[in-house]
Amino acid sequence: MMSPRIQIPISIGGSRTMMSPKQLLITILVVFSTLSFIKFLLITHPSAGASSSAHLHRAEWESGNGTAARNDGLAAKEFALLRSVVAARAPCRLLVFGLSPQLLALAAVNSGPGAATAFVTDSAEDGDAARRVLAGRVGGSSSAVHRAGYPDAAGEAWALLRRARAAGPACARPTGTVRKSGCRLALTSLPREVLDARWDVVVIDGPSGAAPEEPGRMGAIYTAAALARAAAAAGGGRVVDVAVHDMDRTVERWYAREYLCEDNLVAAKGRLWHFRVGAGGQRDAFCSTAPVKIL
Repeated sequence: MMSPRIQIPISIGGSRTMMSPKQLLITILVVFSTLSFIKFLLITHPSAGASSSAHLHRAEWESGNGTAARNDGLAAKEFALLRSVVAARAPCRLLVFGLSPQLLALAAVNSGPGAATAFVTDSAEDGDAARRVLAGRVGGSSSAVHRAGYPDAAGEAWALLRRARAAGPACARPTGTVRKSGCRLALTSLPREVLDARWDVVVIDGPSGAAPEEPGRMGAIYTAAALARAAAAAGGGRVVDVAVHDMDRTVERWYAREYLCEDNLVAAKGRLWHFRVGAGGQRDAFCSTAPVKIL
């Protein structure tokens, strides 16, 4: 005796039709195969999306207003604090580790006779884009973009910090030019116009440091602290404002507390901390307090 044939009612376009389980299975397979093929085309032919993204990236650089934060950039309140720090010292000598449309906008804030702004980036693409934007601006300040290589990955931060602590005078508070430092953390490959200058404001928002294998900010923070101490030691009651972004991350917290010192912290907004470094404190140590303990 043959079993009765089962049919399943399906509504298509408002009308009902009867389909067997086999027909329904075939229909489902066809639908999923079609969807998989469409997904494959989108993955292997992303030219339209990439073109749109590249166009947006160019527009961000060309606008240069710094008001719209990207996902990994400064939040509005963070940028407002950073802008106020630069504006309060302008016209001044401003050094920025990192490069983005937001950070590039600081060059316009730091305007006036004698103002100078320098950016340090490890991205050739961002460096070229920034130079094109800066070349088209007319103002009372000079701006430069320097390419730098960061030799140490973020995942090496703790090992490097232990080594720096054990290095004694080599990584202690500098008494001379940072360019001649014997500390592994010092970015001595930077141009002389960066290492020999007396900066008024230093901003650290680069390199990325977002993953253990990516370049970390250990050298940038140490070098900024060393430059700030050297500038403050020049006399005249000079103080240097240092702003560090992404202070919610472990590496940034370790190194900022080790070399910029919590007693120099004057303001914070979100992930941006503002330090003010002067000539006070122990002559052979960055901070007057004991080194930060890392468990």
